[in-house]
Amino acid sequence: MNSRNSHKARQHRLLELVALGFILLVGAGFFYATRFEDFLGYTVVLLAAMAPIAIWIGSGTGGIPILPTGVGLYWLYFGLPTLRGGGERAGYSPQHVLEADVTVALFLIVTTVVWARFLRSARLTKPKAVHSQAMSDRTVVFLTMFGLGMGLTFYAILYSSFESLLGSALGVVRAVLLAPMLIACYFLGYGKAKGMFSLIQWIIALAVLTATLVLQVGGLQLISGATEIGAALIGYVYTARKVPWITTILVAALISILQAGKVEIRDDYANIDVSAQMTPLLIQKWFEIGLNTISRNTNHQSVSDRASLLPQMIRVQTLTPDRVPYLEGESYTYLAGMLVPRILNPNRGSTQVVMNLLDVRYGFLTREETRSTAVGVNIIPEAFANFGYLGVIAIGIFFGIFTGYFTRISISQEATSLPTLFAIAAMVTIINLEADLSYLTATFFQSAVAVTVFYYGLRFMFGSSRPTLGMKEVV
Repeated sequence: MNSRNSHKARQHRLLELVALGFILLVGAGFFYATRFEDFLGYTVVLLAAMAPIAIWIGSGTGGIPILPTGVGLYWLYFGLPTLRGGGERAGYSPQHVLEADVTVALFLIVTTVVWARFLRSARLTKPKAVHSQAMSDRTVVFLTMFGLGMGLTFYAILYSSFESLLGSALGVVRAVLLAPMLIACYFLGYGKAKGMFSLIQWIIALAVLTATLVLQVGGLQLISGATEIGAALIGYVYTARKVPWITTILVAALISILQAGKVEIRDDYANIDVSAQMTPLLIQKWFEIGLNTISRNTNHQSVSDRASLLPQMIRVQTLTPDRVPYLEGESYTYLAGMLVPRILNPNRGSTQVVMNLLDVRYGFLTREETRSTAVGVNIIPEAFANFGYLGVIAIGIFFGIFTGYFTRISISQEATSLPTLFAIAAMVTIINLEADLSYLTATFFQSAVAVTVFYYGLRFMFGSSRPTLGMKEVV
């Protein structure tokens, strides 16, 4: 009884913190906004984004918080840029900005309603009697080290001559090696919160992760590293139930510095194949450029500006269907082909085919520019480009089913069980807000296959009768 009361008390404290955070953010928006429409649109997105967080805490069902993690980013990609005048700088009226924010909120509300049904069914269903086998600290450490090692191996391949030898198999190798790495980053935070790592193990894990991040930065890949660090922080926060503020602030500061110098460093190294020997100098130069840009207070994109998807949403809404006809589902027809690995279908189109289609159709880029760069278009403007508001509602239902199902199967599961690994893969997939539906689905499919192979390979190594993989048996 005391344990139940303690759990409820903690729920109430967390809900109070969520409510306090909402009030503070609304207050900040009220004083920061220069137009009432911007404040209203910001608040609508904020409310729709925070609702799943409050519902998940209040339900007490547990499981991997896939939707609460993902929707929080919609505030960063749509709500915050509204306050910063992203729509105004792009030349759009207050009404256009507000309409875009309301459309985003509509998607989030529909998604949340569908997702919450899965939590409700989990709470009302009487759980079966299960024998929960103990999870081994050794297994978590092994999963972390092995996954981080696979990620380091992939980026080492990119710096070597093996990349050209792999040819069309590179995509398969990417999926097989990087999916376990993202899961390993989650377990890095999880294991740290549980105190599962010895000092030596922790140092080795951080060294491998750091080496991987260095290779990624050397390849001018900032978002990939940020995603992996984010996965580790999510694993820690949701396990320890507290935020490592010092680490979070330092990471945010580092990303902001690198973001400030990103344009200039990419211009300098656009036509250069960066070798491993050149990487330390590149990182040093990148860091210096970022610091100089910030210290000079020159015009540079902040992290929130870089993350903004608000102009894409507004442009698609204002042009469709008056000037640009509805796609009527065309962008979704590429999905089936993208699920087939390139090694089996060498003629398969690019994974960015839908992004390129939307970029050219709505004038974000020319056809020639798509060969060297891309502008991310979220699943909401993609849905609107296909079917208008009906498309937004439909994609919200699909998103709610997807996140709800994988949250549902992870409830009451061990951290190293296959359902939990699937849920973590789903969570890591949906935090990429700059991807279209076909790309997200193909990415998750590849990750799910890689996770399944990874999981059963470990079961074979440890022995199926061993309890170290967190399996459960129905009594």
